[in-house]
Amino acid sequence: MKMDSSRKIEILLVFLVIIFITVGITIWGKYPFGVKHYKTISLGMAAAEKNGDSTGWAPPYDQVPEESVFFVYSLGDETMCIGSDCGIGGYFVECLGGWISGYHIAGDTFDYGLDDAAINSGKEKIITIADKAGKIVGIYPGARIRNLPYILRNHRNLVPEDVFKACSDLLPRRWDFSVL
Repeated sequence: MKMDSSRKIEILLVFLVIIFITVGITIWGKYPFGVKHYKTISLGMAAAEKNGDSTGWAPPYDQVPEESVFFVYSLGDETMCIGSDCGIGGYFVECLGGWISGYHIAGDTFDYGLDDAAINSGKEKIITIADKAGKIVGIYPGARIRNLPYILRNHRNLVPEDVFKACSDLLPRRWDFSVL
């Protein structure tokens, strides 16, 4: 029994739709979406670090600079980093005038009451974004520091548009936001 060409096209289209849906679900599951509440963290609560706070690091990083316009705090991703030492995400935050610190080991660091064992093993990753007043305006469970150029598109109100554009232009092409 022969299949006619319209039946072959039908099967091919169904197959392509299944592939498209599978790829979409996979990407959706990996992309860090912001939430209003995650375990012990809620929007509007005090950030882990804000202007003038002691960080426990050696100088010149022993205090969060007063001139920082927003704050990014990462748990469970990078071993320990501050500013551009955190990779492309840290470089972008620093360019925008923000402060970023990342911790992999909880223990002595502020962890919002999350499970230290999950953070230490790398199973729990979370990024919080706070405004100049030190209030959390973004919670991103599962996010990594390298996702910050994408995440900060949701928080363009934290810096002037011309600063955001200038810093975006400095990023490699894969993070080009000028078309968005």
